[in-house]
Amino acid sequence: MDVWGGIILILAILGVFAFGFYPMSKLDKFLDENRKAIEKESESCEPSCVMLTNSLTDEEVMEEIRRFRSGHEDAHVLLYDSSYVELSEEMECRILKK
Repeated sequence: MDVWGGIILILAILGVFAFGFYPMSKLDKFLDENRKAIEKESESCEPSCVMLTNSLTDEEVMEEIRRFRSGHEDAHVLLYDSSYVELSEEMECRILKK
């Protein structure tokens, strides 16, 4: 009976591997398609903010604002002097609270 028990155990393990391979391959394909869709969506997303530095010319700044507004309908433009510390701290505080 010990030999038959070993044979049944081996057949059961082989059956689990054989029948487990099919659903796992389907799951792998499903997860791969989801990953590709998420990567494609994240690549096509526009940035939600734009930082304009002093190194840009006036024309480059205006072009960047136009490009940003074309992708975001409800865009608001806020210009401030970084030496005005109170506004900068208030903005950081609001960003941290969100």
